[in-house]
Amino acid sequence: MPSINMIASRRADKIRRENNLKNTVYAILVETGVVVLALGVLTIRVGAIHAQLAELDGKIQTLQPKVNQIQKLQQETARLMPKVQTLDGAKQDTLFWYNSIFAVANSLPPKTWLTSLSTTGAAPADASTVPGEVSGKDPTILVNGIATTHATVGDAMLRMSQAQQLDHVDLAFDQSQKVGKEDTVAFQMTVHLKPESDGKGGADVKKS
Repeated sequence: MPSINMIASRRADKIRRENNLKNTVYAILVETGVVVLALGVLTIRVGAIHAQLAELDGKIQTLQPKVNQIQKLQQETARLMPKVQTLDGAKQDTLFWYNSIFAVANSLPPKTWLTSLSTTGAAPADASTVPGEVSGKDPTILVNGIATTHATVGDAMLRMSQAQQLDHVDLAFDQSQKVGKEDTVAFQMTVHLKPESDGKGGADVKKS
């Protein structure tokens, strides 16, 4: 009897070992499948990344001539910038004097005529100036003209003093004279301007 029990126990132990071996083999197969699947996914992903990189390289090669052209234009712009700044400064100075002279002319009352006009207050020729900034500390316009009466001369001075581009007006003289058979008044005045450091001269003029 003891031998029969030992045989049965050995058989049960053998069956248990076989089952454990089968379970181990199944687990290894499952893990192998998971690893193979993961490797497949990674391979596909790496292939997609390589394809994207190749596409990007192609786009870079296509865009490279445009990039070179942009760099060339940037270098050309940097080379021309000093000239552009100089031209811009000259433009702003020209606009300043144009608007100032326009303000003087627009301030003249009826029956008032200018006979001469000159600008003063410019900086010396060797003085350094900032592009777009009017030269001189006190830019002025020297005006000579003829009016019908002294009151007309005063009206002209008042209108000029009210103009946005003009600061104030100094009268040098106004004297009666004959022009043919007409009584007139000759005058000379100095119109002081309002220099603007940013070079922006407005075009609006206050009208009385």
